Amino acid sequence: MRTIAILNLKGGVAKTTTVINAAAILAEDYKQRVLLIDADSQCNLTEFFSDGKPYTGDTLADILRGYTWSAQKALYLVGPEMSLTIIPASETLMDLDLTKAESGEVNVKVLKDCLSEVQDDYDYCLIDCPPAFNAASAAALVAADEVIIPIKLDAFSLRGMVNLFRQIKNMRAINPKIKIMGCLPTMYYNSKSLTEAVEVLKKNRLHVFSPIRRSNKVDEMTFAQEALNTFSPRSAAGVDYRTFVKELVGGANNG
Repeated sequence: MRTIAILNLKGGVAKTTTVINAAAILAEDYKQRVLLIDADSQCNLTEFFSDGKPYTGDTLADILRGYTWSAQKALYLVGPEMSLTIIPASETLMDLDLTKAESGEVNVKVLKDCLSEVQDDYDYCLIDCPPAFNAASAAALVAADEVIIPIKLDAFSLRGMVNLFRQIKNMRAINPKIKIMGCLPTMYYNSKSLTEAVEVLKKNRLHVFSPIRRSNKVDEMTFAQEALNTFSPRSAAGVDYRTFVKELVGGANNG
């Protein structure tokens, strides 16, 4: 099972959108078994796949707090026809900052242990990380093999990459195998400044995936609660996400 953290400390860069669409394409087009983990207290990934149904089982917060030691108890099948399963989030993740890990109330290594139980049941595990470095994002980086960084190309995002790389480097003390697969430009459009921003990333020896073009269909799919591969497969973003997944399956990375 390839475990990939979708991470950026900046909000609004399409992390959740990337997880939703990559998972749907992996499952439908590539017939891969996909496990999703919602590590964000905003619970957007969980809500997208809930279909309005109440969820009363264990969540990621229960795993991190040690209330459950089994990933099986938190698994929630959301796409039986496409082999999609999710470990849901809850608002209690908001309370799990790094001080909880330092005090022992949260174990950032336990998610990796839980995933080892189900590693033969899935081909991919995609973790939707929060826009902050807290216990949940730390647990994701301990559990993950790879990191993909969705990025909206602006000056603020490029400057913020320095802090993000520092956090990933620090987590290598616990998980020395983790590697950055690359950056995924999102909400992209033809612009000299954006082209130059891509070159800046490449000059820093970062692999840059083919960008996801800006599209109104991305917002619309959230209302429809349907991934782009079925909601609007011919939209710019729908086409681009299929290209991205093709590159992902090909394993392109810069280490």
